[in-house]
Amino acid sequence: MVYYPYQDNIYGQSAIMMQTKAFEYESQHSTPWHKHELGQLYWLSQGIFVIETECAQWTVTPGSIGWFPAGLDHRAWVPRKVKGNSLYIKPSDCIQYPSQAGIYGGNSFILAMLERVLRNNHVSSKDYQNSLLKLLGYEISQCAELPLQLTLPLDRRARNVANELLRNPACILDQSQLANQWGISVRNLSRLFSQQTGLSFSQWRQQAKVVASLQWVLAGLPISEVASLSGYSNVSAYIEVFRQRFGKTPGQFKED
Repeated sequence: MVYYPYQDNIYGQSAIMMQTKAFEYESQHSTPWHKHELGQLYWLSQGIFVIETECAQWTVTPGSIGWFPAGLDHRAWVPRKVKGNSLYIKPSDCIQYPSQAGIYGGNSFILAMLERVLRNNHVSSKDYQNSLLKLLGYEISQCAELPLQLTLPLDRRARNVANELLRNPACILDQSQLANQWGISVRNLSRLFSQQTGLSFSQWRQQAKVVASLQWVLAGLPISEVASLSGYSNVSAYIEVFRQRFGKTPGQFKED
């Protein structure tokens, strides 16, 4: 397990309260499993950032705010080029923030506060930083969590199947073939997905496809191509599943 200490752009003189880091990664960039001493907020101006823990995967998109508490083992990868910023916060200053990882909508007030954090690098007083961090935490905690999380099975064999489908959402293998490939019976595979993800295997596979499609939606590919890459032969069916998951069509999602 790799342990990443905090660094970059330290705020405050008498105590480290919050830090920022601008990042830009090329397509297919990835990190090994690691954890941080500080809580982290992610927000993007371009691309998507996929973060995986032992039990779930989250997709951070432009306009959303990703929150991940300190000490959470995770790894990340970038399907396409991404630009964004991270805000690192001491655990003692995270009381107002959600106790669990999640992706939240970045309303105009929250985004304005994050922009203020970036603009006031090295000049804010400790009291100002503390007040800003508390208000930011309260505001994020009041936001609805976005449907950008995909629960993952914990069983090794079922997780191998899940990883295969996440890597290749257009995979043509059926459940029986996937189970055979990874040394598990169809019955056990169905049981494990139902018990460990809360979804049937077919429901989980459908959700994995539509979540994976976000990378191509945000890249501006034609909707017919997005549907095909996501494993849907019927464009209308893809749009309907997308709308059911995110409450809007792929075109509306891209415009938000």
